[in-house]
Amino acid sequence: MLINLYSITKAMLKALSEPNDFKTSTWMAFGATLLLLAQYYLPSRIINLLPILYLLGCVVRMGLDILHLHKRSYTTTKSGKWTAALPEQETPFGDQRASDEGGVVAFMFGARINQFVILSASGIEISLTPYSPLGKLTPGAKAIGEILEDMWTEAEMNRVKWGYLGRTATLVDYSDNERTPTFWLSYWKDLKGLQAFSETAVHRLGMQNFVANKYPYMGIMHETFYAPKGCWETIYADFPPWGFGKAQVVVEEESDGIKLVNTLMPNCKTSTMFRRMGREKYDRD
Repeated sequence: MLINLYSITKAMLKALSEPNDFKTSTWMAFGATLLLLAQYYLPSRIINLLPILYLLGCVVRMGLDILHLHKRSYTTTKSGKWTAALPEQETPFGDQRASDEGGVVAFMFGARINQFVILSASGIEISLTPYSPLGKLTPGAKAIGEILEDMWTEAEMNRVKWGYLGRTATLVDYSDNERTPTFWLSYWKDLKGLQAFSETAVHRLGMQNFVANKYPYMGIMHETFYAPKGCWETIYADFPPWGFGKAQVVVEEESDGIKLVNTLMPNCKTSTMFRRMGREKYDRD
């Protein structure tokens, strides 16, 4: 029974991990409910010990981290300075690139399950913006997540055709006081590939559902930026591989699949922003 209670609690916290999914009073109600369940199934001595043991464990882990006795945190950090470049570049620090390519497309997609009713007056007309107070528990939220995952999976499977380079994990905007918008930042080699991605069956299914108002409480957005060669650069200092530094490029197709190379490479000590762009002449001016 204790294992079942733990599993249910862990699953609920994983599904509702963002603080803004519910109001503070709702979270307190959740906590009170869990306390009542624990009091029903567990002896009082164990219930009293649980918060004490948890806080003690936090203090111990913090002490081990401070003394570097236990590598629990920051294990993905890459020490030193790194930059990211496409393999078409002869070098990220020279004036020339190996081909006419080298531009990067950044595509930001965002989604938000709206919470509050917004009244907007236009003359004598008043329109209501649909909303859902249930957050991730809103009917259809799971289906929306599955569509998004299918879109990214299809992008992975068509790296060669569309020039897909990679994306970030789910990004969360906690500054929103009403709901918690989520975003995905992806990278592409050109705009044509991104346009081809938008014309896939999975993407059309999502757009058809949105246009048909199947999810009236869902808000979406996207932003697209294109940086031609010589107009973009990256630097990562004692930082985990992230964003474009985590992207991978197809360099050749093989019989058993495709060969990918990482964009991340050591940064030259004498590099500057312009040199990483391949525009050293500006650096000398």
